[in-house]
Amino acid sequence: MTKSFLLLFACAAAAWPQHSSVKLSNPFQTPQDRLEGAETFRTQCASCHGADAKGGHGGTDLTRGQFKYAVSEDAMFRIIGTGIPGTAMPGFAFSGAKQWQVIAYIDSLGPGHASGTGDAKRGATLVESNKCMGCHAANAPNLADAAARRTRSELRQSILEPAADVAPEYWRWRGTLRDAKVVEGRRLNEDTYSVQVIDRSGKLLTIDKRQLASSTIEPHSSMPSFAAKLKGKDLEDVLAYLESLRGGNQ
Repeated sequence: MTKSFLLLFACAAAAWPQHSSVKLSNPFQTPQDRLEGAETFRTQCASCHGADAKGGHGGTDLTRGQFKYAVSEDAMFRIIGTGIPGTAMPGFAFSGAKQWQVIAYIDSLGPGHASGTGDAKRGATLVESNKCMGCHAANAPNLADAAARRTRSELRQSILEPAADVAPEYWRWRGTLRDAKVVEGRRLNEDTYSVQVIDRSGKLLTIDKRQLASSTIEPHSSMPSFAAKLKGKDLEDVLAYLESLRGGNQ
């Protein structure tokens, strides 16, 4: 059976009742299909299911691999196309191929699946060309530590939406001195008399509180979003590189 025939068959299946005895299997399961499914998910599904697919905005956690309604791939296909009546889940007018690609991506998030695809060596080159180590070598989270703590979907979110989840130790301190000079950095220590911060260049500064006119803590990341720079294969290669650092192997 050709892939094009399967696609036509799959599109027609979207209109069938959910009790149909015909079981469909996903004909779009290549690494490229998963990449394209991830892109569709981020633009169309993440607002409810979260950028990391763990829910939290009215949508179901899709990383557990267990769903109330989508008990099979063909059921998931029909749900994406028609929605779930009485819930916040709408139907999407995707092509059959795009629906299957989203399903391939969701399947890749479930327990028991490999971390993902990508060329770690090429990812290292992209990290270097984007000058990531200019910050991560000193004044930002160690990449090996971040990779050890986070799943692939969480790492993806950190790259595309760095302000979505920032650990308190990386919140930005901003102070205005009495001479109007502004000092910014990552706060390390603070006592009654002084504040110690590391500025963007990695230099340790000690600020006498008597010289402060005002100060604030900003729970934001200084890291810019790489959504415009890292897409498709480039993003997956960077993720593969980050995963290769787990255990401190750099």
